[in-house]
Parts: sequence; C-alpha cells; structure tokens
Amino acid sequence: MPWTIDKSRATYLQLTNSEQAKWDAFQNAIQNEGTDPKTAAEQAGDTNYKKLAGAQNQYEIRLSKGTRATFLVDSQAQVVTVLQVGGHT
Repeated sequence: MPWTIDKSRATYLQLTNSEQAKWDAFQNAIQNEGTDPKTAAEQAGDTNYKKLAGAQNQYEIRLSKGTRATFLVDSQAQVVTVLQVGGHT
C-alpha cells in the first residue's frame, strides 16, 4: 500500500524558492510515488527528519536553517498529515 499525504489541515507560511523546492520534493515523493516520509525526506536533501519530543507521531523536516515543516505520521494507515509548512517549531 503506497503512502499518501493529507494537506487539508495544513497552515502555510511564506517560503523562499529554495525552501519551496525542498518542500515540493518531499511532498511529491509521498504524493506521486507513495514513498514513506523518512525516505521522502532523505530524497529532498538535508532535512534532518526527526520525531518531536513529547509529541506522539509528530515529526518535522528542516526546509532551511530557520524554517520547518511539521506533520503527523500514521504508519499503520500510511498517511502523512501536514500540520504546518514554514516557521519554526
């Protein structure tokens, strides 16, 4: 079963062109190829994919030094639910 991405709950903040390119690479790997989020993050470049402390199934990737994307990972349903793109957690 391929992974999917749910962006219906997402909040988006302003991104630079390079941040947008990294975000696009990440989300397109999941949406178009069914890739798991960790592999999608690795394919997008230096994203520092990590689980957030104290948050169940919440992860983030780094889009730049000060900009992150946060999302929930449901491994059983294979769904990534985007929470915020831009800003810093």
